[in-house]
Order: sequence, then C-alpha cells, then structure tokens
Amino acid sequence: MAEIIGMEVGSLTVCCYLVFSAPAQPDNPVPCVIIDPGGDAGKISECMKQRGLEPEAILLTHSHADHIGGVEEILAAWPGCKVICSEETSRRAGDPRLNLSSFIGEPFRISPASRFLGDGEEFTLAGLQWRAEPLPGHEPGEMVYVLNSGEALFCGDTVFAGSVGRSDFPGGDGVLLVEGIKRLLPLFLPATPLYPGHGPASTAGRELKTNPFLQGFPDF
Repeated sequence: MAEIIGMEVGSLTVCCYLVFSAPAQPDNPVPCVIIDPGGDAGKISECMKQRGLEPEAILLTHSHADHIGGVEEILAAWPGCKVICSEETSRRAGDPRLNLSSFIGEPFRISPASRFLGDGEEFTLAGLQWRAEPLPGHEPGEMVYVLNSGEALFCGDTVFAGSVGRSDFPGGDGVLLVEGIKRLLPLFLPATPLYPGHGPASTAGRELKTNPFLQGFPDF
C-alpha cells in the first residue's frame, strides 16, 4: 500500500502529490514520485527532506504552467530525478504559448522529458506499479496515472470533485473530455480514491453518482 502526501503549490493552488511505498528511515532515503510540481519547489523539497524522501521521478499529467512551474528548480536540487510524461505533454511544456505561461505574463519552458509514456503503458517507479491512461480534452496529450492496479487514480485537470476540467484552452475539447472520463471511471471500484489537480479528493463512485457532468450510470 502506497503512502500519499498532498500539498497545494503555486499561485493557482495546484495539488502536488508525493507518492512512495515504504516508511522513510534516517540515513536511508526512500524513493518517491512527484506528481505535478506546479510551483513552490522549495516547499516540496523541504517536505521530502523532512520525510526522508528522494525523488526518483516527476510525473506530469499535462503541460499547463500551473502544473510544471516547479520542475526545473526541483531538477536543479535533485539532479538524479527524471521527468516522465507523454511526448505531447513534453512538446507543449517546451512552448510558452502552449503551456499557457505566456498567457499569464510569465513565459517559461521546461527541458524535454527524460522518458515518454505510451497510451496504457505500465511501468514501475519508486517500487510502485503505475499505468498511464490517455485522457485528452482539457489538453492534448494529458494522461492520468493509475497506482497499483487501481489503488488510486491521479487525475490532473480531467475530473474534479463535482466538476470536470476546462476545455476552452488551446486544443481543448469538452465532449472528448467527458466521454473519456465516462469510459475510464467505471473501470474502477466505487471506493477508488481520485486525486485531482485542484481541490479535494473524491472517489470514482461518488463522481459517477453525483458529478453533474457524469450522469447516466447506475447507483453504487
């Protein structure tokens, strides 16, 4: 069973997550995965140091500036850390127009990812099993990450507690987004935790039952 630490970072209060599989021990750092370090890299690094964690990789759900703003600073502090995401996310993260940093008046880009993930690809990081599921609509190339065959789902800006992600940014498609969420969530047990890119956590069953964008499924 994994341990998950969530924290809000950056001016747009993105939910960044630290995920690891073993209790931290003094003088024996435990590898962890950072999901969407959108800012406040010092806060993220300090949390890792306090908990005895060392980042093995950064997983990016998508390229928007509020989700990637802390990447370069973390890489500078932790040179062994890798950035992993879809190829399209990496491409867009390197373009200030597409990653929306130009839109907010602070253009920046991040370096290309160390590894590109394919649709449905299964992989191991920090002693944990992961699967990358494509879920575009908020942004092309967006992926959500399934932990340990359904222990949890990290959703990025696709589905929130009671809502779904915006689709009015470049490349967005609201119909595609909702259809993708409706296909994906029924694959999980109702109690499966959903960890979104903004706001509180939820569960697959709760969103399928109560989210106004996701109606039409039987009660759980």
